[in-house]
Amino acid sequence: MLTNAQVLRFSAALILPLALLALSGWPPFLTHDLNQPGLYLAYLLSGTVGLPGLLATFALLFAMTQFKLRLGRREWGLLLAVFVLLMGADWCIKAAIKHLTQEPRPYLVWLVEQGLLDSLEHFYAAPVSERMEQIHATSLLLGLPTWLGQHWQQGVNYAFPSGHTIVTITLAQFFGLIWLTRAPRGAWLLPLWALAVAVSRLLLGMHWAGDLLASAILGSATAILGARWWLHQVSR
Repeated sequence: MLTNAQVLRFSAALILPLALLALSGWPPFLTHDLNQPGLYLAYLLSGTVGLPGLLATFALLFAMTQFKLRLGRREWGLLLAVFVLLMGADWCIKAAIKHLTQEPRPYLVWLVEQGLLDSLEHFYAAPVSERMEQIHATSLLLGLPTWLGQHWQQGVNYAFPSGHTIVTITLAQFFGLIWLTRAPRGAWLLPLWALAVAVSRLLLGMHWAGDLLASAILGSATAILGARWWLHQVSR
């Protein structure tokens, strides 16, 4: 049985570090060399919830869940149903809020400050294909690593909230709470992974710290509902 104390502790592990990060006023990526090798680790971490890495992450989490819990056919069916609903809800929430808030990404703000883009208004008014071309040209001018230039090209939409963080926190919270009730060993590794992915979004210039905190709260909320419902159904 999943207790309120377990939910509270696990949620705190996922949300409090990001709350402290947001309150600290820690700036995004532009406090270090964009060509440093260590930044590539942030890119790899981000890739665990970006295609095609996300598919491997899904497969690993489901395989570990089966190994730990030995689910039957009915339990598997319910797990897949909840999982699909959670991922769909995350996507809808992210898309709707981005459309409403239209917050620019940190790296774009920096490019404007450096005089490498005319203005944020002009940039976002252009079609997506044109925005991608502008970022490609700018990345060549800056001499950025190819992988970072391509990553920026794929993120020419708005910042708030962080889709990567919502998905990561949802996965960590959902599977973590399920594991805690039956096979808790290793469950606490999930928050470490989720937080590392969230911080990687900051380091890569894709999000502000406040984006990460809000995304963690949103992802946790949907995941807790999903985990509680699944556990209730399989215990009947």
